[in-house]
Amino acid sequence: MKNKKGDIMTIFSKIEAYMRDELCGKKGIPGCDVIIMQKHRELFRYHCGYSSLEERTPMTGKERYYLYSCTKPLTVAGAMRLVESGKLALDAPVSNYIPAFQNAYLIKDGKAVPPASPITVRHLFTMTAGFDYNLNREPIKKLLSQTEGRIPTVEFAKAALASPLASEPGQQFRYSICHDLLGAVIEAVAEMPFSEYQSRAIFEPLEMEHTGFLTSDKIDKSCSPLYIYNQQSNRVERTDDPYRAALHPAYESGGAGLISTVEDYIRFADAMANEGEGKNGYRLLRPETVKLIRSEQLKNFTINSDFTCAAGTGYGYGLGMRTLVSKADGQRSPLGEFGWDGAACSYVMMDAENGIAIFFATHLLSWPNLLGSAHAPIRDFTYEALGL
Repeated sequence: MKNKKGDIMTIFSKIEAYMRDELCGKKGIPGCDVIIMQKHRELFRYHCGYSSLEERTPMTGKERYYLYSCTKPLTVAGAMRLVESGKLALDAPVSNYIPAFQNAYLIKDGKAVPPASPITVRHLFTMTAGFDYNLNREPIKKLLSQTEGRIPTVEFAKAALASPLASEPGQQFRYSICHDLLGAVIEAVAEMPFSEYQSRAIFEPLEMEHTGFLTSDKIDKSCSPLYIYNQQSNRVERTDDPYRAALHPAYESGGAGLISTVEDYIRFADAMANEGEGKNGYRLLRPETVKLIRSEQLKNFTINSDFTCAAGTGYGYGLGMRTLVSKADGQRSPLGEFGWDGAACSYVMMDAENGIAIFFATHLLSWPNLLGSAHAPIRDFTYEALGL
């Protein structure tokens, strides 16, 4: 890709070299793409490598990616719009919206017992509701069979509740299906399919024309080839989407179901980095809501020691996303910088203090084993280039 003229491209040259020489060159990932914006202005765009290694198809910047967990920030935004409107309350029991949540239980001393306190909406946002990420439980597999794979979002929640919780609600962070369940709450409260609500509230008004749930073969075929890092062979190999083995692609997963392009996703990230207002003037969320999302929520909880973030150290957990809570390790981005990453190495960073948004994507599973904290240099070079 040829760089645009101007000094702004020159000061971002370290990111270009990192992506081209380190990620695609030394590490051998197929291809990658990034857009960096500040206050609705595109500062830097670069893509390199191939969308298909086998066919040597050069990257165009129009590739569609499985977002996997980068779906979660969009689910959070959709739910917080309902909180703003008064239709959803963070500290209300989820059973107020989906009565089946009254059936939640744990196993103690060999007996099924109700939780000490009800699961709240906030617990779903913060992944402290007591669920895990096991999608192969018998109630879910049974529902898959009964619905020929097309699991309704709310019915998925009911199936999840047929198995015992892994911990008491509010007592432990556990990476889990909580955002899928939050999607079910959105559907129940909005009284429309989750996908329709997200389209009306986020995708359409922000002009995210190439973003949606993986609900058809047509959409599936438009995605770039997916790869995985094989530790045994130390090679990057083409693979099928392994998550299909657990859930049908027509299931609208609030935790991992979206596909998108870098150009689309940055529109959302830019809005969040500018206190909830999109480049086109659309008010996605209020400034105070964005501030709440990026505020640490788990300081009074027992955090699962497995909680890590590919962006590096110093992060806590806000309402459904990581948030920077400590700069002790020389972190350049400001406290409250927030975002997440995805299983295929997508990464979003949003800085509402400086209006900076970054979205990076490639299509590589098992990437931490090959790349480590691959995203941190992109973040750090951005702040270095801007003198922040």
